[in-house]
Amino acid sequence: MGFNSIPIRNIIREAVARGGIIVDVRSREEFLEGHIPMAVNVPFELIEEREYTLPRSKYLLVYCAHGVSSMKASLIMSEDGYKVINTIGGLAQYRGPVTRGR
Repeated sequence: MGFNSIPIRNIIREAVARGGIIVDVRSREEFLEGHIPMAVNVPFELIEEREYTLPRSKYLLVYCAHGVSSMKASLIMSEDGYKVINTIGGLAQYRGPVTRGR
């Protein structure tokens, strides 16, 4: 199926424009330390083991800490039939608002 990639700085704008879901593939602990607003946490391990479910009708905008895990997760999710947009750079290059905790 394949997927597209966008710079991390555009993640919120793209999620709103497409009615998509922002997916953080970092660990639960990392997610709670700080994540992009509106993000849901689906740790990479669950994606790798294919133990996740998300709406197939929505675009999934995927990010991680530096961009490596999100690329791998995007590949797996697109193979599973999801509409995926990977973000380049990860949270390390993100300069927007961050939510802490849930």
